Amino acid sequence: MNIFPQVNIPELTGAQSLDDAMGKSSLFDFALGDFVLENGRVVETDDITVWIEKIMRTEFGRYKIYEDTPYGIRKEDLIIGMNYSAAFAESELRREVEEALTQHPRITGITNFVLKRQPNDKTDVEFEVIEIDGKRNFTTTLGEDI
Repeated sequence: MNIFPQVNIPELTGAQSLDDAMGKSSLFDFALGDFVLENGRVVETDDITVWIEKIMRTEFGRYKIYEDTPYGIRKEDLIIGMNYSAAFAESELRREVEEALTQHPRITGITNFVLKRQPNDKTDVEFEVIEIDGKRNFTTTLGEDI
């Protein structure tokens, strides 16, 4: 059993970029809960923050469309019906996030991972994404209290 994730990075040919290798995402307005349309068509984007947000909001293994792809993170396994300590749950969530995000060929890791519990039973997750060409801060809200 290998404890390290196996990542298949697409081989690039000629002038193909890393962004081309991952393809484009449909731009989604998470606040409105709908796709962004322009002239009646869904807007496509190669903005990595949209990809990250989609990964963070998708429960691993829940949707049939992703059954052949390791897509999303396991949040519910850490909180529903379990009596894990907060430290263990946070550590496992960090591992889940890093494992999911490093599937993208532009992302090499995460750092400064912090959970901030909100009074409304939600949890904000903040971390820094380490990309091949720099770092960017990222914050999102989980729907559950971890």
